[in-house]
Amino acid sequence: MWSDRLSPERRRSLVDTLRQVLPPPRPSARSQSFELRGNPEPCAVAQALWTEPDFVWLDRPGQAQFAKQAIARLSLTNGTALVSGPHGELTIPANGFDLIGAALEAWGSAGDAQLYGYLGYELGSQLEDVPQPPSQAGDPSDLHFALYDWRLEQTAAGWVVRGTDAWREPAIEDLSFAAPAAPELRFGRLPPMTSTPSPGGFCEAVSRTVARITNGELFQVNLCRRLETAFPPEAILPFYLRLRAINPADYAALIRTRGGAVLSVSPELYLSVADGVVRSRPIKGTRPRGTDREQDRLLAAGLTGSEKDRAELAMIVDVVRNDLGRVCRAGSVAVTKHAELMSLPTVHHTFSEVTGRLRTDCGVEDLLRASFPPASITGAPKIHAMEIAALEEGYRRGPCMGSIGWISLDGGLELSVAIRTAVAARGRIWYVAGCGITVESVPAEELAESEHKAAAFYRVLEEFSA
Repeated sequence: MWSDRLSPERRRSLVDTLRQVLPPPRPSARSQSFELRGNPEPCAVAQALWTEPDFVWLDRPGQAQFAKQAIARLSLTNGTALVSGPHGELTIPANGFDLIGAALEAWGSAGDAQLYGYLGYELGSQLEDVPQPPSQAGDPSDLHFALYDWRLEQTAAGWVVRGTDAWREPAIEDLSFAAPAAPELRFGRLPPMTSTPSPGGFCEAVSRTVARITNGELFQVNLCRRLETAFPPEAILPFYLRLRAINPADYAALIRTRGGAVLSVSPELYLSVADGVVRSRPIKGTRPRGTDREQDRLLAAGLTGSEKDRAELAMIVDVVRNDLGRVCRAGSVAVTKHAELMSLPTVHHTFSEVTGRLRTDCGVEDLLRASFPPASITGAPKIHAMEIAALEEGYRRGPCMGSIGWISLDGGLELSVAIRTAVAARGRIWYVAGCGITVESVPAEELAESEHKAAAFYRVLEEFSA
């Protein structure tokens, strides 16, 4: 259950184990920041830092963040955690949420250090007994976070190094380098894209799901297709730069992992916490952008006026309210925006915003346990919707449809819903496109919606393989 916790003795043991690879921060540690010379564009910074160990790049509204050379690393695969730091590497059995909570306790007095990484979708099965497809050799970790004591942030005035001297002094490097030339790369013609389920299989899955909803079994399910093709590892950065350029997103991310990278251009906020206030902005409803202004206006109006799409969003908002209500103060959970239009370069969406004030006896671990996976990529009721999705899809979603972002050791966080997300590994790249299925869903229309959501991914592949 989501509310299960380790016993105090087992929790202390896990905290002590983490401190074997990275000791607690120095008691006299200070938070510091340093302004840098030079003000290059984020893409130029990315090209300069891409080959550094533990590279991570997060876009946030109005700001880019970079980090490299983590001081500790946490990953989890099939219930076994790999933890590494300056004092070595350990493997231990663990639950992913226990692992995050223990890391915050083990190193938490260094308030300006941050964990960057992702929570894979299948971590939800550690909270509820939801069967998942078996993992395959080379699949990404179910959880991947690295702890950075120093990071690079873009501000209105330029670039700043922020962090803590809890473990080591910063390596200050001015950004006065000449911007590298934009990488040029051609793949040659790629093999045909595969879809799991196939287009026909996806339509059949939609039909079966609509029948379940009609029979009263549940209200809504998020069903996904996995789109996959061959992909050379040297193409990761140029591919992402192009994807980000044609589909800019508030919560974009590029994270290097041991086996490849996670590439995301997500517009959706799963959770943020600042000064005890929790915020979530679920997205539902999609229309393509028009080819001219009038067609675009009509498509947007059709979305905002759609009873089906408003109902779909309303159901997910109820799930978010329920999730946040588990850990927020009574009476504090509120819908502050509802069914508002979000227009992106390739699609229109509608979104809502739900806020609440975290209880004083609850922290990051409690919030994640109460709400993961994000409501908008599961369904209603949430647990049964996850069961149906796993049955119909037949593959592990991994980082896609999970969550990506940062968790601060002082209790703040900002995590996206990992939609519009791809994974590059083992000489392959795959992208997961999902649709919310309701009683009014038409299989062919849901298939078309999944294609609209993959439009930017397709476009960049076509450009590079031309």
